[in-house]
Amino acid sequence: MLKIVSATTPEDLEIFRTLVREFSDWALKTFHPDEATPPPAFSGLEQELASLPGKYGDPDGALVLALVEGDVVGSIAGFRHDAHSTEVTRLWVRPTGRGHGVGKALVAHFVSLSQNKGYKRIVLRGHRGMTAAHKIYREAGFEMIDGPAEFPTIRDIALAMQKDIA
Repeated sequence: MLKIVSATTPEDLEIFRTLVREFSDWALKTFHPDEATPPPAFSGLEQELASLPGKYGDPDGALVLALVEGDVVGSIAGFRHDAHSTEVTRLWVRPTGRGHGVGKALVAHFVSLSQNKGYKRIVLRGHRGMTAAHKIYREAGFEMIDGPAEFPTIRDIALAMQKDIA
């Protein structure tokens, strides 16, 4: 049985840190195997994780975990992007959780949380190679956009998407 929960306790936050590190290890090995210095998207990661909940805390943000039969299999997070928008990030489903709708459930839960917080739009950016995640977002109603000036994209490796939720 799939269960989606907010990560609020110190134990939850440590599990979230573990998942983000798993994701970053996977992303670096998959998309940047020959780079000695991590790309900007990963600069300051350990500082971010040490300060959790940080920008992901209430009332503006969210840290969420997915559990299947009590085992943590995924995560998603978000933070205030601007006065009316939240930025979704850190979607990760462990290999053991894939193929069971975990990513879809996490995105749907995040959309609902964002609506309840009064946001009107959700934005995201991601590596162009993360096609499985992009498919989940598209199926949830996200559309490709050109990143505005305050939401830069590096066009050869990154893309931007949004979903209006108001």
